[in-house]
Amino acid sequence: MKQFWKTGLAFLVLVGLGLYIWHFEWGQEIASDDPKETILSVEPDQATAISIASSDAPTIRLSKVEGAWRVTSPFEAPADQSAVESILTRLEKLEAEEVVVEEADDVAQYGLDSPSRSVSVTLEGAGEPMVVEFGAAAPGGSAVYARTPTSPRVYTVEAFVESSFEKEPFDLRDRDLLHAKRDDVRTLEVRGPEGDYALARTDAGDWAFTEPLATRAGRWSVDGLLGTLENLEMEAVAEEEAGDLTPFGLDRPGRSVRLVLADGTARTLEIGSPAGDKDDGKFHVREKGSSLVAIVPGAIVTDLEKGMDALRAKKLLEVATYDTEGFDVVSEGGAETYQKATTEGEDGFDETQWRRTSPEEAELETTTVEDALFKISGVEVLEFRDEPSDLESYGLDAPSVRVTIRAKGESWIELGERDGTHYARRSADDSVLVLDSTKARELLDALDALRAVPLQEPEPESSPED
Repeated sequence: MKQFWKTGLAFLVLVGLGLYIWHFEWGQEIASDDPKETILSVEPDQATAISIASSDAPTIRLSKVEGAWRVTSPFEAPADQSAVESILTRLEKLEAEEVVVEEADDVAQYGLDSPSRSVSVTLEGAGEPMVVEFGAAAPGGSAVYARTPTSPRVYTVEAFVESSFEKEPFDLRDRDLLHAKRDDVRTLEVRGPEGDYALARTDAGDWAFTEPLATRAGRWSVDGLLGTLENLEMEAVAEEEAGDLTPFGLDRPGRSVRLVLADGTARTLEIGSPAGDKDDGKFHVREKGSSLVAIVPGAIVTDLEKGMDALRAKKLLEVATYDTEGFDVVSEGGAETYQKATTEGEDGFDETQWRRTSPEEAELETTTVEDALFKISGVEVLEFRDEPSDLESYGLDAPSVRVTIRAKGESWIELGERDGTHYARRSADDSVLVLDSTKARELLDALDALRAVPLQEPEPESSPED
């Protein structure tokens, strides 16, 4: 009985402790989840004008013109659409941390007699803008006082909310110079001290030089240059309306890049003199025809300084096995045709089967075929002979092998050898290529392995007795 009494007492203590924790901990947490009061509620799609006024900076004004935002003060310029959308998202539902006072007799004690910052938004069809004002920091420093002029209430909001409107006019202007997406570019022309050249995108999506000669370009190298151009943004404005381009080296630009886009429009970037200290690595640029001179980082100049050679295709031929439908191999041993077939496996996934279809049929291991295709991509070009002599000098008058790849069109390569050096030619390329001989021999061995696959024995016909 005495033991039972002690057990009961312990149970009551535990229950009491649980009620205490629920009331003072969980109960407070539940209370803290009560919906916060909304100070301002803006429909972003209905906004037509925004104003950000600060006590220590010029007022920034933006207006929506024909569906696009523009900075209208302190200068006129297209606005960064994503930056404006970020402001409107913040105002879409601006919530208070708490209500400090229902009716403030003196807002000066909250720093709201001369707000440090005020943000106003004009909505379509509205007579007056919606305004929120921010004042002094609240005790603790994690919140600031705020109010709307149409309400006597004073609130606190988290300090980061107010700081999200801390913008310089330059922060809200469109800093994209060319407005050109890399996938939209169809031709690229470069002029500069490293030499002039031009490239065009092929129907298969690859890149090839058209000037000063027809030769293949490396897809990923060109894509890297286009990425630099796509992401090129001005860091500062040197002159909004430059009447004289000479001080910026743009009267006779040292470099220029011209892009023609899929819709037929063109963009030309002109690059002038270094901006400020040469060691800063920044340059004066402008879009041709514009009076705006901007300052940009030197990454684009660094890329262009590498010249044409940096963009050349330094692999014998880039082959994607998943795109390859088939290929032909012609050598001293004859001609073979290889074809890929795709069927649905028992698990519902596609299965690839390669066959030699000519001169005699044989099923091939997928890995054996893909090994040969991979090795084509793996042969490195060590040197380009852009003004080749007769093909006999390279053993290419009678190539040891010719491979034609069928994938989004046709591409071919031919390999030859002279005095222990391997050479090649390829489609859409006027140059003779000097190859890494080790890689070239590995490719030739892989092609021999395909030819070495035995012919498929026909299945015996069953007799009526069977």
